Amino acid sequence: MSKINPIQQALLKLDGGAFQKLADAYLVAKRFGTANCIGSVPGANKVRTGTPDTLIALPNGRYLFAEHTTQQAGLLAKMKGDLGKCLDPDKTGIPVERIEGVILCFTGKIDAKEQEELTEICREKGVGLDLYGIDAISLDLYDKYPHLARDFLDVPIDTGQIVPPDQFVSLYNHNKLATRLNLGFHFREEELDRLLAALEGERLAILSGKAGVGKSRLALEMCRRFRVAHPEYEVLCIFGRNRDLWEDLKSQFSRASKFLILVDDANRVSRFDYVVDLLLHQREDQRIKVVATVRDCALLKVQEAAQPLGGGAELALAPFTDDQIKTLLTDECEIHNYHYLDRIADITKGNPRLAVMAAEVAKEESLNSIRDVSALYDRYFSSVREDLKKEGADLKRADLLKTAAIVSFFKAVDHANEEMMDIIETAFAIPPGRPSGRPPSVSTNWRCWTCTKTRW
Repeated sequence: MSKINPIQQALLKLDGGAFQKLADAYLVAKRFGTANCIGSVPGANKVRTGTPDTLIALPNGRYLFAEHTTQQAGLLAKMKGDLGKCLDPDKTGIPVERIEGVILCFTGKIDAKEQEELTEICREKGVGLDLYGIDAISLDLYDKYPHLARDFLDVPIDTGQIVPPDQFVSLYNHNKLATRLNLGFHFREEELDRLLAALEGERLAILSGKAGVGKSRLALEMCRRFRVAHPEYEVLCIFGRNRDLWEDLKSQFSRASKFLILVDDANRVSRFDYVVDLLLHQREDQRIKVVATVRDCALLKVQEAAQPLGGGAELALAPFTDDQIKTLLTDECEIHNYHYLDRIADITKGNPRLAVMAAEVAKEESLNSIRDVSALYDRYFSSVREDLKKEGADLKRADLLKTAAIVSFFKAVDHANEEMMDIIETAFAIPPGRPSGRPPSVSTNWRCWTCTKTRW
């Protein structure tokens, strides 16, 4: 069955507050501008009095008004009333001549005559009108914004591996084993300029370096600045979950547009060659560029996959200097004690991820808590150990340590991927059967365990 039907069914079940949240996210995704959600209650799916429901300020000093409704009976009268309020300066405080247009989002349907009546009301005032009913919204959610269908309607269109940059950062930061990705951008201006220049003429740019050296942060900044220089491009990020990527690529890139795709840890993405194939066979009405990050130890694998493209542009990222590490810690972590700065710079060897980890540990503990890198890791991941203990896990058990190693190496595991599961069973000697009475969270059965813990 087409996913359009479940999307429309889910839309019809939304109450006014939930639909308003979805409609605002939808308008932002369509790049109308930054939304001031006047009629929505922060932190709750509730509505409050206000006209318009959503206000969008445009760069030219004019405004877009948006009104949302789930009303079915008497829909035309409701929409005429909403337009009347939007075009009344006494209710909005904004002169009609400052209104660029009005957007109406609704879960009902109107016919051609009704659409013309609404359009004429705005035309008489010199104001534009955009109408997004249940058909337009559901088709857009299916074709262009599957993450909205998944997040707001619980209707999965794909495996959720292709997301906007802000969601990518949120997913990245959610991982307890990772440091924050939303730090300020520091010191990589020269590398950034080289990467931007390379991407002007190449379809693929590969950014390599040691783990924790700042590849993902640089790639995100490059995407942001490329988007500023080329606002016609849409930026999307691939957040690998070790699931087959083909359906996601078909879902997201079947339309005519210009895309910049960030592929983080390209060697860990299932079938990176699919991304290369997408670049090779993009349609005439598309322009697609990719920036991929990869650890230097896995660079050869990505280079081989990129051979059909001629290899693309490459940039190797060097560690920070000690002075740069100290400035980073001062600016981002507010550490000013030179003893701490010297110690952290000494043990992290120019690695910004390790430096931030060390700073977080040192601020909570003491200078002695970061004697060396092994002590740093022990302290930093202590919260993970405590969480496992609370779940009744015996941290000395070999099978649990193997499981931790598997998750650390693969990042995410699809238990339905037979090839991957066979590799895991062979390498770690974990048999396929789970002994009866053993809970999946501590089971020696990797297949069953991954059913409940597919991602850390």
